[in-house]
Amino acid sequence: MDWIAWLQGWGDWFYPIAFLWAFFEGETFVIFGGMGAHMGIINLYWLIAAVWIGSFCGDQCWYWIGRKWGAKALARFPSAEAKSERILGWLARYGVGFILVFRFIYGVRNVASVAIGTSRMPVTKFMFWNFIAAGIWACSFAGAGYLFGEAAAAAGEHGMKILLLIIVVIGGAIIARKSLRWARRRGSAENEA
Repeated sequence: MDWIAWLQGWGDWFYPIAFLWAFFEGETFVIFGGMGAHMGIINLYWLIAAVWIGSFCGDQCWYWIGRKWGAKALARFPSAEAKSERILGWLARYGVGFILVFRFIYGVRNVASVAIGTSRMPVTKFMFWNFIAAGIWACSFAGAGYLFGEAAAAAGEHGMKILLLIIVVIGGAIIARKSLRWARRRGSAENEA
């Protein structure tokens, strides 16, 4: 498989790349890394450490942007500003629980950290819970990738292809659903105008 050769070609450079990828997003990348760990190409513990720290640093960065520039930063992106209000509502309702799970909510992660920065949550409180949440996220996605690799190995010679097809189909379904929701909202907005 081409992606296996790609992983092997990067060698130890894979971990800094995983750090950077997790800094911005990176669920799919981490899952593939976990699959590579199952195959012995990637060290699972180094992968988890790299994406844990990358995710933590990325969200701390977005938090500081929210803290320093707050509403000005969000006002530059109208869709982010609308999400921010919803995110602050979730933060008020669920508190620390929201910090522990926002990485798992599609399209919310970076905006959430900026919004939390505008909430004036104490730096030390966010840093502590962000660190724990980043660890949960890193272990979950790297572990899921590892288990996908295990399932593919159990399925035999074509297991990896079947698994990749399943991932593509699920990803396509999610994108289609989001696209339909976007089209409906856009249609409603045009009808109101």
